[in-house]
Amino acid sequence: MIRISGNLRSAVILVLFSCSRVLWAQAAPSASSAPPAPASQPGNNSSTAAPSERPAAITAILYPDGKAKSVGLNEKLQVQVTGPTGDTNLKVDASKYVLFFNGKEVKDLPDPTYNRSTHSLVFELRRTVNNKDLWTDLLGSPVRSTVPVTVALGERPDSASQAPQPSIYAFRGDEGLSKFELKVFGPVSISVAAVVVFGMIWLVLARARQNTTLRDGMIPQIPPSLQTYSLARCQMTFWFVLIFCAFIFLYIATWDYNTISSQALILMGISGATAMAAIGVDAAKDSPADATNRGLQALGFNSYADVQQLIIYEIPSREAELVRQQKLLSTLLPAPPDTPDAALTPQQLQWQTVNQRVSQLIIEINDRKNRLGTYEDRIRPFLTQGFFTDITTDINGTAIHRLQVLCWTLVLGAVFIIGVYRDLAMPEFSSTLLTLMGISGAGYVGFKYQEVNS
Repeated sequence: MIRISGNLRSAVILVLFSCSRVLWAQAAPSASSAPPAPASQPGNNSSTAAPSERPAAITAILYPDGKAKSVGLNEKLQVQVTGPTGDTNLKVDASKYVLFFNGKEVKDLPDPTYNRSTHSLVFELRRTVNNKDLWTDLLGSPVRSTVPVTVALGERPDSASQAPQPSIYAFRGDEGLSKFELKVFGPVSISVAAVVVFGMIWLVLARARQNTTLRDGMIPQIPPSLQTYSLARCQMTFWFVLIFCAFIFLYIATWDYNTISSQALILMGISGATAMAAIGVDAAKDSPADATNRGLQALGFNSYADVQQLIIYEIPSREAELVRQQKLLSTLLPAPPDTPDAALTPQQLQWQTVNQRVSQLIIEINDRKNRLGTYEDRIRPFLTQGFFTDITTDINGTAIHRLQVLCWTLVLGAVFIIGVYRDLAMPEFSSTLLTLMGISGAGYVGFKYQEVNS
C-alpha cells in the first residue's frame, strides 16, 4: 500500500479544487450572453423606460385643407391625439395603432405615420378586399354627399390571434368630438360622372329617335324615325347603358375600376346573342316586309334617300318649272289646230314647244305622285305604333314571348340598380336567374320565326 505524505496530499487537493473551479466557470452562462430584458409594452407599469408613449385621447380630426369639410377614400385622415396629462409632445410608435369607424376596425390600411407638427396619427383611407364590407356599410345607399362617422383608435394586440379593440376615444369620453364627415361623392367627381352618364343616355335616346339604333330596319325605304322598335336591340341597349352607368357610379364611389362582375358580362352576352339571333331570323325568313321591300325596289326606291330625292327635288322642281312654263304659255299666241309647222309663226312655234313641255311636266309630276302614293300605301302597315306597342305586339296583338322578355328584363334591371346602390357592387345573380334570362331570350327567338311582320 502506497502512503501519501501530508504535503503531497494537500497539493493534490489544491489541484483538484482549481480544476473544478475552471470547469464550473466554463459551464455557467456568461453575463454578456444572457437574453435582454423584455421591453415594456405601451401602458405597462414597468420601471424600464418605454420606447414610445401611449396616446390617451383624441382631441380633433384634422382635414387635408385645414377646413372642417370631409375626407374620402384615397385621402388622408389625421387623428390628433394627446397624452394622459394633455401633453401633445408625444413619442408615438404609429405602427402600433389601428383605426376604428363606428366601432369597427378598418382593416388592411397602410401603416399610419405620426405627424409631430400636428400631433396626429395619419391614416390613408383605402378600400381593399379585406375591408370592402365596412366601406359598403358606410357608403352604401347614399342619400347625400357625406356621412357622419365616429372615430376611435385601438392598439394592436401582442398575439396575432387576438383582434384589436377600440380603446382610445375622444377627449373626456365625448365621442362627438371625434366625429367627421366621410365623403361619398366629391363635387368634381359627381359632376364629371353626371355629365358622362347623362351624355351616354342622351346619345342613346337621341339616336333612337332619329336613327335605326333601336329599330328593326327591315324596310330601308322607311324613314328611320318611323321604323318599328326592336325588342332585342332595346334589351341589348338597356343592359349596356345600365352596366355602363353602374360602372361610373361605383368608380366615383369606391375608386375601384374592377367592379364589373361576371354575371354582368353574362347578361350583356345573353342580350347580345338574342339580338344577333333575332336579326338572323329576320334575314332567313321571307316575310311580308321582304315582299314590300322588293315591291318598293321595283318602283325605284332602294332606300329612303331615293324617296327624299323624289319628295325634295324631283316633284318640287317640276312643279316650279310647270308654273313658269304656264305663265310663259299665257303670253304667247296659240297655234291653230291642224296647221302645218311650216305655216306657223315663230311665236306660234314657241307656244307649241312650251305647250308640249307643260304636258310632259304634268305627266312626270303625276307619275311621281302616283309612285309616292303607292309607296305610302305599302309602308303604312310597317310604321311604328309607339315604343311599347312595337316591342310587345305582333300582327295578332300582344305576344306573350315578347311580354315575358320585357318583364324579366325590367325586373332584373331594377334588382341590378338596387344592388349597385345599396351594396356598392354589381349584384351576383344566381345561375338560375341567368338561365331564366337565357330561356326567355331563346323563346323569343323561336317564336319570332313564326311571327308575321305586318
